[in-house]
Amino acid sequence: MFFFFGAMSRSIKCLPVVLLVLGIWSTTSAAMSPNGHRKVFLLRGLTNVLSPGIDQLADELRKRNMDATIANHAFSDSLAAEAIADCKSGRVSSIVLVGHSLGASAAVSMAEQMRQAGVRVALIVTLDPVVKTVVPNNVHLLKNFFLSSGVGTKVERGGNYHGMLQNVDLGHNADLGHVSLTTAPSIQKQIMQDILAANSSCR
Repeated sequence: MFFFFGAMSRSIKCLPVVLLVLGIWSTTSAAMSPNGHRKVFLLRGLTNVLSPGIDQLADELRKRNMDATIANHAFSDSLAAEAIADCKSGRVSSIVLVGHSLGASAAVSMAEQMRQAGVRVALIVTLDPVVKTVVPNNVHLLKNFFLSSGVGTKVERGGNYHGMLQNVDLGHNADLGHVSLTTAPSIQKQIMQDILAANSSCR
């Protein structure tokens, strides 16, 4: 009998913690609903610690109650499948992709997979891509911030691409490097503005 009541007491003591966790989850889900039509996928580069600006963007998006998924570039295929399913089911109506280094080329690869599935991308932001990349024709706007003085490359326009492509070369700025580029306040601010303005339909 003592064991029974002791176990019950421990369960009751744990109950507020369980409710707190459920409450946070519920609040987060409810807060995201006003901006649930737009989903942002953020892709880190080779190692997660070398893309700090991607994490900063994810934190800022969540503070604004926007739906944001952050992952390593190696998971781009599964994220593309998720984006396609989200769009076709109507759970989201606008998709944004952001990537740094290898994550930049992975973001464009995601867009290509989405093109093959008949899904469009409102915005791609690439930060210092290290692999030659061609933007597919289902992308409304691609903005590429790169350092021509380092390992970064331009993004090329495909033959059938009629959207907007902007290559922003910051190679003249000696204070920026492949990693620090991602956390530069002016670039973070510009990316947030572009994300907030991106609303073209994925269908």
